[in-house]
Amino acid sequence: MSNPSRALSSHSSLHVRIVTPERAVYDGRASEVVLPAWNGELGVYPEHDSLLALLRAGSCRVTGSDAVQSFVVGRGFAEIGPDRVTVLTDSAEEVGKVDKEQARKDLAFAEAEMVTHDGNTEKHRQAEILYELARARLE
Repeated sequence: MSNPSRALSSHSSLHVRIVTPERAVYDGRASEVVLPAWNGELGVYPEHDSLLALLRAGSCRVTGSDAVQSFVVGRGFAEIGPDRVTVLTDSAEEVGKVDKEQARKDLAFAEAEMVTHDGNTEKHRQAEILYELARARLE
C-alpha cells in the first residue's frame, strides 16, 4: 500500500537542477520556478505539462519552502516535467554574487564589438550573446 502523504509531497513540489558545463549550481526542491524563456517569462508549478523550453539570458527564480533564490542564467534549455525542472545553461550565478563592475565592462566591450563587426559575422553573434548576458547580470 502506498503512503498518501509521500505521494502528496512528490506532487506538490518540483525537483529543480540548474547545471552549467562546470558544475551543478542548484539542486533542490521548489514549489515554483520562473525561467527566462525565449519569448518571455515561463512559470512552472508542480504537475506542469512536459516540455522543452529555449532560454535566453535572464533571471531565474526558484521558490523553495523557506526562501526565493534568484540566479542569472545564460542561454540554454529547460527540460520540464510534472515533478522536475532541469536547466542546462552555459552560465549561472546567484544574483547576490554578480560582479557588477565586470558586467559593465562586458557590456561596453560587447557594444563596441557589435558596432565594429558586420551583423552576419560570428564575432557579432558572440558579442550579442555577451551583451545579453551582461544586461541580465546588471538587472
